[in-house]
Amino acid sequence: MLVLNHKLILLAVLVLALFLSNADSVDAKKQCRVKHQKHHHKHHKANHHSSSSAASGAQSGSQSEATSPSGSSSNSSSGSSASSGSSSGSGSGSSGSSSSSNSNSGSSSSSDSGSGSSSSSSSSSSSSSSSSSSSGISISGFSPPLGKAGVAGGNSLKWTAKSLGWYYDWTPNPDNPNRGDILAVPMLWGLGRVDHDDDWARFEAFKKLKPGSAPFVMGFNEPDFSGSGSSGVIPVADAAAAWEQWIAPHAHAGAKLISPSMAMQKDETWLAPFLKAIKTQPDIIAVHIFQDNMDGVKGVLDHFAQYGKPMWITEWAYQGPSPKYADQATVDSIVKQMVDLFENDERVAAYSISDANNGPYGDLTPNQAGQSLSQTGKTYLASVEQATGKNQRRSLTPVRK
Repeated sequence: MLVLNHKLILLAVLVLALFLSNADSVDAKKQCRVKHQKHHHKHHKANHHSSSSAASGAQSGSQSEATSPSGSSSNSSSGSSASSGSSSGSGSGSSGSSSSSNSNSGSSSSSDSGSGSSSSSSSSSSSSSSSSSSSGISISGFSPPLGKAGVAGGNSLKWTAKSLGWYYDWTPNPDNPNRGDILAVPMLWGLGRVDHDDDWARFEAFKKLKPGSAPFVMGFNEPDFSGSGSSGVIPVADAAAAWEQWIAPHAHAGAKLISPSMAMQKDETWLAPFLKAIKTQPDIIAVHIFQDNMDGVKGVLDHFAQYGKPMWITEWAYQGPSPKYADQATVDSIVKQMVDLFENDERVAAYSISDANNGPYGDLTPNQAGQSLSQTGKTYLASVEQATGKNQRRSLTPVRK
């Protein structure tokens, strides 16, 4: 009987041990399942983060590729250049040199070629894409979204805007009722001289321009020239201080900055010291071209290409040495050739013909009245439409004043 009791006790112990072992196994499986679920969730988040980073990296790589150097397509300059130092009576704009741009992008070279500017890139303003929440305009690359072609001044816009991509009028608040949907680019024209081409009024207005309100912002108009239509000879140190105070904040808000433009064209010596003096580098180099032959035009382009950035030709026109001027046929020919060159030169990200008084056959509208196109205005419009294939691409009813 005692032996039987011992066996029963041993059997009970074995059953209990088996039960406890099974319970531990079930609990361990539950814990393992919970741990696996937690790990899977973490792994999924990690994958999501990794894929976001990869996408971001790809985008960054793509942007970097957009700003990488590429060969330039411009012909070399022939040492001939017509009058340098001529400038439009209205003001200026900006330009730059891009190595691999199409109508909506440009590329900046990593070489400075002695410009003194930091080529790898220009502070926060040098990214290849920017957006402005206030303006509601998102910009990718260095060209206006609707194309390279534009106009400096607004007299002809009621007739030309349908086929252009942008314009400016040498003020901080370009607002022409005939511009349609093209991009308007603000500008800090000068440093506020009194009794000189509304310089003081423009300077005060620019101070009120909200950073982030425009995707492109232009620098000074011809600070290397003292004549009417130019902002006057501005010392490099003064220009650099004003640039950092008034223009750099726009770069920090996402805008691309366009350098001051030079009246002296390929003979200028002002821009390189300026680029050395500033911390916030421009993304784009502004160029003015007033020449009477294509070798002269190409010589100016090649000079500014040394700064290694996309170019905006912010003022250009046929202009021979005064008082001699060409006939209408010569002006028409040069205008067409310049449009073809700017559209096909990958260093050029944008260009705007001057709608100011540029001598006989220079006005885009007769007497700059804006009520019809002159022959030169018609030639420019037809050349842009032919070069870009954008004939009548947007319906715009002219607004008559």
